[in-house]
Amino acid sequence: MPEYLSKEEVKQWRRSLEKITLEEYAARLGKLIEEDKQTNDLVDIVMHNQPVVTRIDDSSVSKVERLSSIANKAFEREKELKKDNVAKRETLKKQDKKATKQVEVKEQKEEISVKSKVKMTFSKALTEREQMVFDYFSQQQGKIVYAKDLASLLGLPRDYIYKYIKNLRTKIGGDVLQNAENGGYILTL
Repeated sequence: MPEYLSKEEVKQWRRSLEKITLEEYAARLGKLIEEDKQTNDLVDIVMHNQPVVTRIDDSSVSKVERLSSIANKAFEREKELKKDNVAKRETLKKQDKKATKQVEVKEQKEEISVKSKVKMTFSKALTEREQMVFDYFSQQQGKIVYAKDLASLLGLPRDYIYKYIKNLRTKIGGDVLQNAENGGYILTL
């Protein structure tokens, strides 16, 4: 019984750097290459290694064409929807800008009305930051204002705010700027 190349020997031939054929490698080792192997492929078993001819059905091609045309229509519709969405967003942005402008005008009118209602005389002129703190208090009249809110308004650490509150109290006079029960300050006019 002739000896055939093993799988390990075939792997060694593949790894080798020599440029020889598998037949030459088998001859060098004194072995044979196993030509006929039993197949487990059902088509080969049934057809006895005869070529298999396939036929393309024309109806399947038309189905593919129909599917691609449907996909193209869907793609075009998606483009239209995106354009519509962009137009809607632009319209909403314009409306938002108008609304914010209206709010700004309303706030300015309220600020002017608050300033006209509140006529206070101070013992000394207020500094710019003291004026900003007083304006904030007057806008929030009757509400609790915390030092952290004033700190964010002025862009200063919270510890510095107490100095401005103390100065305001001395320049206003009276009990107009009071401590709130749960912290913070209330301006009552």
